[in-house]
Amino acid sequence: MAEFKQIIDDALDILKFDGAVQDTLAELRRKWGAQVPALLDERFDAIGIQYMKLPHEKGAAALGQELSAFGWALYNLDDEDEYLFALIPEEERSEWERYCKKQGQYCHLMKQQGRKWGDHAKEQDPGKLMPCEEYILQDEYDYFFNSLAGDFAAGEWKSSHSEEWKYGCVADLRCRPPKVTRSKSLYQFGHLAYSDQAGVYAASGASASGQIGKVLLGKNPSTLNFFEPSPIGYEGAPHSLRWVGNSLWVGDPTNATRIELTDRGTCQDVKNWPLPEDGWSTKYHCGITTDGLGRVYFSNEWYKGQIYRWENGKVTKHTFSLDGYDHLSEAVPVPGTNCIYMIHSVSGKWRMEECLLELDMDTGRCRIAPLPGMGEELKLRWFTGDWLLVQGNGEILSDDFAQLINMNTREVLRIRPGMFGGEKMQHIGTLIDGTVVIVTRRDRVGPVFRYPIDFWGFLRTANKPKKLEWREYKEVYPNLPIFLPPKATERKIILKKDSLTILGAVFTPPFTLSQLAEKLGPAHIVLQNGTRKSPMTGRESPYTQALALWDELGLQGWLDEDEQTIKTIGVRVAAQGEYAVRQTFDGAVWIGSKDYREASWKDFAGFAHTLKLGGFTVYTRLPGPVPEEQSAQKAKLEALSAMVQISWKEPENKAAKAQKYKLSKPTEPVLTFTSFNFKLAVMEVLMYEKGLLAPKLDTHEFSREYSRRKIDIDAEGYEPIPEIRKWLEKYPVPARLAPEITEIEMDGGSEIYTQLCPFWDGEDGAFDLNTITEAELRQFPNLKHITLMSSKPEQVLPVLERCGIKVDLL
Repeated sequence: MAEFKQIIDDALDILKFDGAVQDTLAELRRKWGAQVPALLDERFDAIGIQYMKLPHEKGAAALGQELSAFGWALYNLDDEDEYLFALIPEEERSEWERYCKKQGQYCHLMKQQGRKWGDHAKEQDPGKLMPCEEYILQDEYDYFFNSLAGDFAAGEWKSSHSEEWKYGCVADLRCRPPKVTRSKSLYQFGHLAYSDQAGVYAASGASASGQIGKVLLGKNPSTLNFFEPSPIGYEGAPHSLRWVGNSLWVGDPTNATRIELTDRGTCQDVKNWPLPEDGWSTKYHCGITTDGLGRVYFSNEWYKGQIYRWENGKVTKHTFSLDGYDHLSEAVPVPGTNCIYMIHSVSGKWRMEECLLELDMDTGRCRIAPLPGMGEELKLRWFTGDWLLVQGNGEILSDDFAQLINMNTREVLRIRPGMFGGEKMQHIGTLIDGTVVIVTRRDRVGPVFRYPIDFWGFLRTANKPKKLEWREYKEVYPNLPIFLPPKATERKIILKKDSLTILGAVFTPPFTLSQLAEKLGPAHIVLQNGTRKSPMTGRESPYTQALALWDELGLQGWLDEDEQTIKTIGVRVAAQGEYAVRQTFDGAVWIGSKDYREASWKDFAGFAHTLKLGGFTVYTRLPGPVPEEQSAQKAKLEALSAMVQISWKEPENKAAKAQKYKLSKPTEPVLTFTSFNFKLAVMEVLMYEKGLLAPKLDTHEFSREYSRRKIDIDAEGYEPIPEIRKWLEKYPVPARLAPEITEIEMDGGSEIYTQLCPFWDGEDGAFDLNTITEAELRQFPNLKHITLMSSKPEQVLPVLERCGIKVDLL
């Protein structure tokens, strides 16, 4: 019994943090690993990965369940906000529980609900792994990298048996594996920053004592050949290094320094502005940022900090201060504007939530966007192009490691725990040539350098579509309420079976230019000229397409020949590719009750996607990587993903449609033809001129009804369509109608030719009457005149004359 008391006194104290099951496993191994070797089994590592994104109590229950499979019982002795863990052998469970009950000790067996004692823990899907080339540093040293910029990572190293990180090191990320250069003279080395304009790297360091900080500049960090341009003795290694053009700005708790470089990368001038000590925290390093016009702002106060502004060599106090615990250290410019993006906290569910704030530095006007999935201690950095990187601290595995936000399209791509197995992401960046590099940390190994394969394609397929949601503040910074402003009415385009809703305006098909213009405003009409090639003959023919553009909405309408009917509406959802409409739609596109990317699509020809909804047909290419075998068409395929095309056709009565072009067995005498082209001339008169034959052939209608294959009129209409020719050949023309034929005028523009070969240009002799027999002519007693279309009239004129038929050659 005394032993049980000792177990209670020595219980393992664990705080409950969501997503921290791997940390809990590490603590269990540290305390009981020698006594319970089963804790080192790989199954526990798998549980750590599978449960790391779930609430901590679920992960802890899974660890207890798995321990039961190895004959050990994990108990929690605290029913409050912490865990007190005790580990008991299976054979002592009953005695242990009786002891706890007698002592009034809370005692709860950690296992999964619904699973029996001794069963393994329930497996969870950890999500997709990001495909990467992986490299580790295989030597006898330990490394910790604290920053990544340009083509290098900076950090510190130590021998594997030492406890203290002391000296600096640099990894050349262009090499695979990265090549590391170790220093024995750089202390507290890090905060690497690169200027693509100057081609110079900056880093911070300190004296051996760590008390005096310094700034280091160099063109090739791997040589460790740095110079120190600033005479300022900083308070420890400065944390704020910000490039602005050819100048480096440096901040520590009481200084803001501007180091101006020449075009050759040498020091031209140094100016320093001493700052008053912060009454709240003397350790906060001065935050420095710029707006999109190149004006510099800095502040060294932890709470409601005074902002200083530098412009044209002069520093003044800014017209407003920072709000609450906002800091400029995590702010970036909005290119070409007087605004900055920064992190701003609001009151959320159970905790303060860090959001993205866009702030006009002249007026204080601002808007804010929540960052769901992100945690605390967020950092901002421009990643590449329009992509803004929001990076978390990487410690709480229920939060995303990072999110990439396209500030043009508002597309959000999440980098989540589980994408690197059980490893935590420490850094992400792009090399000068655009290569993406990610640094993770692996237990008992150290840093892992990852070079993703199809980085952007993977993120789009591994995540559900998500967009940044801006909300406008009525108030002016810094006098902002603690809560988020209300949501604006979401901009949506919603397709349903019988209607298309655009920004709240409901349109029912068929769509017309005037119908849309009434509610969306006037369209900009453009004519698009081009040529199309017949897949059958290879011949090219010119065409002109009229387009209706609503540029600000990202909408493009393809007009029919009447220039009023809109046969297809296109919504531009991304920036890639060349389209007449330049802007993207600033909102969500839904099909039914789902984002269009989550709808039930069918593959189209192996490179695109299509779906049908009522009378609507939707065509696009869903976002995702282009397969290697289609890489030659990568730009065209990616452009398809930028447009969602919506077409409409009147749904037909299927029962009626199925019977219309079905030929029945004749119940009366029919005419006999040996010349198909003569039969066409007769049917032109009876079907289209006199309306005596039914159904009146309509190629489009026939193609929609035909079920054995899809007839593509646009592709096949340059030659006689085989199925229509066969139908005409078999069509029974009643003999009783023969007296109706008194005259035949053959002409290249006859309707029946247009139905059989929609794009026939009349230039060849496809429908010339070059053979005929007396027998088929004598079926028509009243036929007295023919306007003949023939390339070999000498073969048919004698036959026509013998039958007494007058002929005019076309």
